[in-house]
Amino acid sequence: MDDNRRFVDDYANPHAWLLTAENLHDQATEMYGRRNRSSILSRLNAKGEVVHQMRGVDKPVFLLGGFALENAIKAFLVYENPSWISNGRLSSLLTSHKLTVLRDRSNLVPYKKTYTHVLEAFESGLDSWFRYPCALTVQDTHEGQHLYEHLWDGYTKLMRAYGKKLVMLLDKEWTGPHGSRGQWKVRGETLGWRGKALPPQYRRQKKS
Repeated sequence: MDDNRRFVDDYANPHAWLLTAENLHDQATEMYGRRNRSSILSRLNAKGEVVHQMRGVDKPVFLLGGFALENAIKAFLVYENPSWISNGRLSSLLTSHKLTVLRDRSNLVPYKKTYTHVLEAFESGLDSWFRYPCALTVQDTHEGQHLYEHLWDGYTKLMRAYGKKLVMLLDKEWTGPHGSRGQWKVRGETLGWRGKALPPQYRRQKKS
């Protein structure tokens, strides 16, 4: 098998993007579940008044959730545009971190015209404050955001819809570049959406 075919089969196919999205989403969800026990970061002015406040866990949840959304959307884009992963490299059309831009490049992604505010919030610091204390320049440096409940609710609704649609698409045979082909049967919960049950041997045992 040549390297270009192996790149698609082992690393860059749409199912691989979904698996990475699922891993990141699981970690974001687990972390968000402990949010009420997280520290609170407050910035005060000279009068001692609170001018900005956020949970300490908000930054890593934004980071993990933002990259989960990015990988899920890119799963759609690779499914629709197999040539974007040909010749052993990713197309420049796939390398953006701008969730709204990536969404607009897909014809299959759910909620294409709605929940833009959620994508904007989760893309706002992927290149800056989610990962670093500042951006490259003062002009690009912004205050960290509070992860409001309505943003998290929108995030989970988007992810469930992405999971459901991707499971349906991957159940059909996908034809990739360099003779690559794939069909993936996804069972259990995917990005928060509960599909067909896992076979009995893979289910978690109930605690007595």
